[in-house]
Amino acid sequence: MDDEPVVRQFVRLALEDAGYEVAEASSGEEAWPILEQRQPDLLLTDIVMPGTSGLQLAARAHKLLPHLSAIFMTGFAEKYRDELSGSVCLSKPFSIATLISTVESAIGHPRPRTATE
Repeated sequence: MDDEPVVRQFVRLALEDAGYEVAEASSGEEAWPILEQRQPDLLLTDIVMPGTSGLQLAARAHKLLPHLSAIFMTGFAEKYRDELSGSVCLSKPFSIATLISTVESAIGHPRPRTATE
């Protein structure tokens, strides 16, 4: 979840190219039905969002899906240091390699293999 279309597209394409199934949302309100219906293994969200913040969405989602891992993306990691204590954080900007390795670590296993590998 990110309110910036360019960030959502970058993340979606990078993760899909790595073999992950991705659903994207531009707000917490848009993300919630996806979380309820698809029950994913991972929530990758920006912290600062209009309306529901990424932190608020993750807290609400964890009640529904206790197994759900979360990665918080932010360009303001120092500002949210206390709120992010013990959480996985991706500081913007980040590379595809950093994104993939962070996702692998958060879900506890390597990315899925594609048919061409």
